[in-house]
Amino acid sequence: MNYSDFDSLTGLGNTTLMQARFAQCAGDQAEFGIILIDVDGFIYFNDRYGHDEGDEKLKQIAKLICQNLPDGIDVFRAGGEEFMIIITDFKMAEVVLLAMQICKAVNQEFSHLPPLRRFYCMSDHSYLEVYFPLTVSCGVAFYPEHGVDYSTLYRSAEVAAIRGGKRLYGGVVGVAKNLYGSCFLPSTKNKTNASQI
Repeated sequence: MNYSDFDSLTGLGNTTLMQARFAQCAGDQAEFGIILIDVDGFIYFNDRYGHDEGDEKLKQIAKLICQNLPDGIDVFRAGGEEFMIIITDFKMAEVVLLAMQICKAVNQEFSHLPPLRRFYCMSDHSYLEVYFPLTVSCGVAFYPEHGVDYSTLYRSAEVAAIRGGKRLYGGVVGVAKNLYGSCFLPSTKNKTNASQI
């Protein structure tokens, strides 16, 4: 085991290990899913409680994520307040259900905290002030449907969470839009003309 491949705060694999695992899965040419987990408005939590308390919450969140996953699934700290899960051998619906379970578990754990004041910038540059407790949001994307390289798949998951409402109220799960105009992977034999989700 190479300790430089692990995050010193949470003990999870770091971005180096995460990208190596992605390359391995993609090299196998297997379909797999990712869940990108982002702590909503974490900058406001750090401002209110301090970075030491913020680090403690990140450790608690990392533990909760692992507790809500079956054994053998890879969890990584993607940097800052983001975590990533790479999941092989699961159907899409199963991956989405795992994301929902993680989101619910973390959000319930911290629901007792006083609401944090957050700001949402509108397209006309006005600001909306909202109050919510500490929550996480998840973006779900699948290889190769939503990206065939690491950065594209990561971005697809990120956009899915934002589109799901992360920036405004958080505590959401979003699924990446299908890039192929069908609800099936490109390699699926029985394709339909289903519209984009």
